[in-house]
Amino acid sequence: MHTLYRLLRRPERWLRHCLRKTFADGRFGGSRGGNVLAIAAVAFVPLLIAIGGAVDIGQIVNTRVALQAVADAAALAATKQTNAYLAASTGSSSSTSGSMQGIAQSAAESAVLSNYQGAGLSSLPSASVTITQTSAYSASVTVKLNLTQAALFPAFRSAASTTISVTSTATMAEGSRYFQVIFVVDVSNSMGIGGTTSAISELASSSQIQCAFACHDPNGYSKATTSCTAATSSTRSGRHSTTIPCDRRATAKTLGIQLKIDYVNEAVQTFISQLAEYATDSRANFSVGIYTFGTGFTQMLAPTTDMSAAAAAAENIDIEAATNWTPPYSVTNYGYTKTTTALGNVQSSLTNIGDGSSASAMRTYVVFLSDGAEDVYTDNLWNRMVDTAYSSGCTSLKAAGVRLFSIWAPYYPVTDTDGQYETLVAPYNGTGADSMQNTMETCATSSDDYIEAEDGPAIQSAVSTTFSSIIADIGLHLSQ
Repeated sequence: MHTLYRLLRRPERWLRHCLRKTFADGRFGGSRGGNVLAIAAVAFVPLLIAIGGAVDIGQIVNTRVALQAVADAAALAATKQTNAYLAASTGSSSSTSGSMQGIAQSAAESAVLSNYQGAGLSSLPSASVTITQTSAYSASVTVKLNLTQAALFPAFRSAASTTISVTSTATMAEGSRYFQVIFVVDVSNSMGIGGTTSAISELASSSQIQCAFACHDPNGYSKATTSCTAATSSTRSGRHSTTIPCDRRATAKTLGIQLKIDYVNEAVQTFISQLAEYATDSRANFSVGIYTFGTGFTQMLAPTTDMSAAAAAAENIDIEAATNWTPPYSVTNYGYTKTTTALGNVQSSLTNIGDGSSASAMRTYVVFLSDGAEDVYTDNLWNRMVDTAYSSGCTSLKAAGVRLFSIWAPYYPVTDTDGQYETLVAPYNGTGADSMQNTMETCATSSDDYIEAEDGPAIQSAVSTTFSSIIADIGLHLSQ
């Protein structure tokens, strides 16, 4: 075999050797052996050319097959990244074709680098990417690979090398899977805290509100009243008596002060608006449900495909109204947050959880948004204590096949004159096994599905990130 290889590499040497041997003694015409050798030498040249060409062609074919496999992997990788980019940036001014092109190009090149040696290629191909966007959430990505390969037997070729080119196109279509998105939103009175540090200061200093923490019950009840009777500033600060409206929630709205719940309301509305745009593709089969909880548990919207109904429900998300704060406080709506009960109710109400293959087996995403505190009734000054024992509810949901996103909207350190924050909340507002942070993170299906949102704008960003994750999970269908 080694001799044949040397022969094919330099056939002219072999031919010269044969002719030299034939004519060396000057007896060509009289030598029968010389005639045969000369004839064989001349006749063997076309055979050598055929063998050498076949080997080179075989090498090109094998290289093309390997190169195609690498191109397919690169197209898939580039399309996945393009899908993620489109899901994350839809409706954003940052969505530009240049950015998307760069992301796809980088993904393709990384895939080529990772796969070319394993495919048996001796050198790194060059890659170029073309993107054709067909809708807000769909595109086709074509990857072209070029590889210059030296001929094994250049003596039989007009060129010493050949450039081999292949293309692969991956098409991204809006999802054909069945899925449902369920919002589980904390609307307890403590979500009535200001959405930013400046809003908290405004709430505390406003002559019409003079309260920063847990005081925005729309009914205007407080422990000191048995009905909605207007309080005065003197009851809180000892200063001159100034009438303060009962409904501080409405007053905050009038003054244009946004509470955390306002940011939540806007974030869910935006999510549903984006989902409605996604729904313009008839292959998308999904529903949305909205549940809220505080002392009570409310199904604001049973899972529905009606995005107009979903938008209307989202617009009505607001903090829970307490009832008349009179004994027995253990059974009245005293602004509690009963998280464990809420998560259990969500699980018992969910149906059709599955792999997304049909309407009876829908991929199910639960977006759990809370400040992380759970209230338990006790007979103390505020008739409650705080704990974080609701993680079992999260575990049960995940065990049922739900992908659980956990958005923690933590408390700001609020100095409240009655000491309620310092006594009840502060001990759980750090880190550690029993902290609200750790419990909310543990609730999520994975670390990527947990988001900490420290203020109102961060809440909106977190819900947007969740939308992107869901679309990326269900929206990618690739074809070559």
